[in-house]
Amino acid sequence: MKKLILLIFLVSLSGCSTLSKSISNEAGGLFFPIGGGPDDDYYEYVGYDEDSGYDLFELLDRYEYKYNHKAVLVSLSEGRSSDARDIIKTLTKQEYMELVQRYAAKEAAIQAERERQEKAKAAEQERQRQIRLAEQEKQRQIRLAEQKRQRQIRHAKQLQAQKARMEKIMSMRPVACKDMITALNENEVRAIRQYPLNKEYRVNGIASDINVTFGVAKVVIASNVDLFNGCSAEMNSFDDAETINKGDKIDLFCSSWRETAGNVIFKRCRPYSQMLSR
Repeated sequence: MKKLILLIFLVSLSGCSTLSKSISNEAGGLFFPIGGGPDDDYYEYVGYDEDSGYDLFELLDRYEYKYNHKAVLVSLSEGRSSDARDIIKTLTKQEYMELVQRYAAKEAAIQAERERQEKAKAAEQERQRQIRLAEQEKQRQIRLAEQKRQRQIRHAKQLQAQKARMEKIMSMRPVACKDMITALNENEVRAIRQYPLNKEYRVNGIASDINVTFGVAKVVIASNVDLFNGCSAEMNSFDDAETINKGDKIDLFCSSWRETAGNVIFKRCRPYSQMLSR
């Protein structure tokens, strides 16, 4: 009842300019800032006291009078005045410092735990990054190994194909001009089937002439089976024809042949020895 009367009395005087702070240093007192001003004019929040369950505020000395206590432990005063605080306990300077040290230790522990968690998180992120990098490097090595394996396979196939082609070239039996002319004279259709046009040929004979026709070096091959028709070889280059003389035995490798008015013309020919030296 006394508290209620005191509360009504103090509230009625809160608007007066001459009213100074009303503070009780005893437990159970009320504290009102002048004119209902902001709380932080007279006290500052320090922290929460887990032992009592109340907030801790430090009194701010704005006047010459020095209070005999350093801090008060207070709680919000609901239902009275928005700026009123219910003083629960006054603290000595030593008690206040002990509380502050305890709060500082607690905050330090919280901060240390936060830093530990942040370091742990950073370490885990780095570990995951290293795992990703290791996996990427592993996949890269796998790709490189597969690329190397494919190159080796291709190279082996190329060597195998080259070997097979060389064996084919070495096993080629030469054709003679007289045999082809005779076959054409007997039956041209049968001759083309016997000597396919797009097949490669090894050609033997005697060079009876070396000339240039429409910019292509030609070697005429001697044949006495037909007075009007014969064989010739279109050389792959002038260099291939330059060393051949009339009367020389020739051994040529030609890519194909064609028939023109009963004549056999071998195409893209070169010395057979060139093919063996590759």
